[in-house]
Amino acid sequence: MKKIELKSRKLLRFLFGCFSFTAIAFIFQACYGPAPAMSYNIKLSGKVTSKSTNEPIQGIKVQVFSDYTYGITDKNGNFNFYASIPECCGGYYYKDSTMSEKIEIGTALIYFFDIDSTENGHFADTSIFVKPARKDELIINMELIEKQ
Repeated sequence: MKKIELKSRKLLRFLFGCFSFTAIAFIFQACYGPAPAMSYNIKLSGKVTSKSTNEPIQGIKVQVFSDYTYGITDKNGNFNFYASIPECCGGYYYKDSTMSEKIEIGTALIYFFDIDSTENGHFADTSIFVKPARKDELIINMELIEKQ
């Protein structure tokens, strides 16, 4: 009889402890809120053209550095894709492991790579910094310079 009583007490203590911990967690979240988001999603779209001819360029890879997502331009030079932009607590992140170039949090580093240079000319790879300021969509029109 005592063993059953002891087991039921242990079970009740365990259940009471679990419910108490859960209640404390809910109260903490209600008082202080959820953790801030480390990044936000944005739709990037636009058009890539040749600076010399003003013609659209197909086959340009448009890539966001912070999360390595990318889109490729179609035959009209248009691209669109979703990317994640870092945003938390101010400060900086670094472009590469040399830590030589700081990028402010909330700023996106966007690369333009010519990945099919034989089809429509040779264009110089380039990059730009944009600070989208929590917009839903960012439209980027870029002119690329042809390689000599």
